[in-house]
Amino acid sequence: MKANIFQNKSLNSFLKYSFKYKWAMVAVILMSVLTSAMGAVPAWLSKYLIDDVLVKKDAKMMIMVISAIFLSTVIKVVSSYYANISSNYVTETIKRDIKIDVFIHLQKLPISYFRKNKLGDIMARLSGDSATLGRIGFILFEMLREFLTVVALVFRMFQVDWILATISLTVMPLVINTVRKYTKKIRKSGRVRQDTSGAVTAFVQESLSGIFVIKAFNNSDMIIDKYKDISMDEFEKSYKSTKIKAKVSPINEVITTLMVVLVAAYGGYQIVVTQTISPGDLISFVTALGLMSQPLKRLVSKNNDLQEAIPSADRVIEILDVPVEKEYYGEEEKLEGRIENIHFDNVSFAYDDAKSNALKNINLDVKAGEVVAFVGKSGSGKTTIVNLIPRFFEATEGKILINGKDIKNISLNKYRDLIGIVPQESFLFSGTIAENISFGKENVSEEEIIQAAKMANAYSFITELENGFETEVGERGVMLSGGQKQRIAIARALIQNPEILILDEATSALDTESERLVQDALDKLMINRTTFVIAHRLSTIINADKIVVMENGEIKEIGKHQELLNQNGLYKHFYEIQFGKEVKERESMRV
Repeated sequence: MKANIFQNKSLNSFLKYSFKYKWAMVAVILMSVLTSAMGAVPAWLSKYLIDDVLVKKDAKMMIMVISAIFLSTVIKVVSSYYANISSNYVTETIKRDIKIDVFIHLQKLPISYFRKNKLGDIMARLSGDSATLGRIGFILFEMLREFLTVVALVFRMFQVDWILATISLTVMPLVINTVRKYTKKIRKSGRVRQDTSGAVTAFVQESLSGIFVIKAFNNSDMIIDKYKDISMDEFEKSYKSTKIKAKVSPINEVITTLMVVLVAAYGGYQIVVTQTISPGDLISFVTALGLMSQPLKRLVSKNNDLQEAIPSADRVIEILDVPVEKEYYGEEEKLEGRIENIHFDNVSFAYDDAKSNALKNINLDVKAGEVVAFVGKSGSGKTTIVNLIPRFFEATEGKILINGKDIKNISLNKYRDLIGIVPQESFLFSGTIAENISFGKENVSEEEIIQAAKMANAYSFITELENGFETEVGERGVMLSGGQKQRIAIARALIQNPEILILDEATSALDTESERLVQDALDKLMINRTTFVIAHRLSTIINADKIVVMENGEIKEIGKHQELLNQNGLYKHFYEIQFGKEVKERESMRV
């Protein structure tokens, strides 16, 4: 159900979520109405207290008025309690729903979104800003209660004397205009403050993630100075927002006082000169006016809170507005049987923020079971081309075909199940070794985990650990060495049993012994799989079925190792440079 009652999208989004809990909402509204009505009761009772109790000395009326005041207070307290817990239930539930929906949405966003946005800022939106969107509900419920109280009291004022009420309410437009004037300023300054807070969170997250580099370069002082600068900027933005909010209440205070003075003057004239109202009526009127001042102040204050919260909530809605990855384009095509061939048909690709293509007119045929290695300088397009295979990015032009079917028309969820990836630096999740190995597949048995670990040459080191497969790896696998993490990552890919394998040279940063174990595990992993390798060390891809040499986003050479050496082209140039360097390294080690 779509609701567009408010002009602001965040408020309408909250309303959409609230419809899921409409009966709880109804309960909140009913309790709020009752609370407001009971809060306005003294405005009626004060007339009888003055005219009947104090003037006429009616003892019976005194008992009734006192009893009514006590009873209305009890009802108000009880209804207010239930209104509070009901509104809290709704807002906390909505806050939870929003956080879950934002997290789910983030999981479905394309890689390009995370490329363009800082992780710290995304985290700030998911945590603080999502909570603020939920808190909007609590503010709205409180505003509703104050508004209903004001309405009840205004009704009583007109009931006593409509001219007196009109005089009082002529000041109201001044209050409303003041609120309206500062509302835009508060909202604008709130958005600036929230963006600045997100930048601070992003900086802290990045600094702590890179603490090793900071210490290695002895650059803590520079980072601290930078943090002080952005923290001061956050403080200045926050202080500016506070100053704008602080102006609203004093101005309204003056306006409200003016209203009371006008009422007292005209009311006194009616009692003393024209004698059209009784003292009880004036006290009842003034009581209503007095009781209305606090709800009005709170209404203004809550409106300030709302305007300050909206920019934060808008930041969440911006995430939910980002288009998710498409399952497929056009009409869905289903892959039947095993993958037989993969064909790049005149594929070009450009990043959103780039002026030129990262890939240009790529044409490549790959048969099932082949090992295809991509070589070239940094920035030549190696990583980009393999990222197109699992649809982390979509080709700008041309097609990638599997068994003759465009991968854009294959269900993304089913398609990625066919692909296993072992990156250059493996990412492990906090948890046990067993949990990390089984990450790529549901309902994995203990035997499957053990078998995958054995094939990945990880079983022996795992069993030597005190807790074996139940050993905690720590954040990002910090408790394990680089070689151990790589072998866990290979076991994770093995257990998925993919048809397509993507390897970003997983041995380039390892010591000799770890490299041997990891390379042996990779050799087992590649058996009977179509494998794409980003090659950093040419010695590891000499036996590849196809070596694709890239430069400036284009394919310059394709062939086997010896064929490319015989061509005396780019590949031979790369090989001679790297081989000569490796020979020198070996000779220096001997010395």
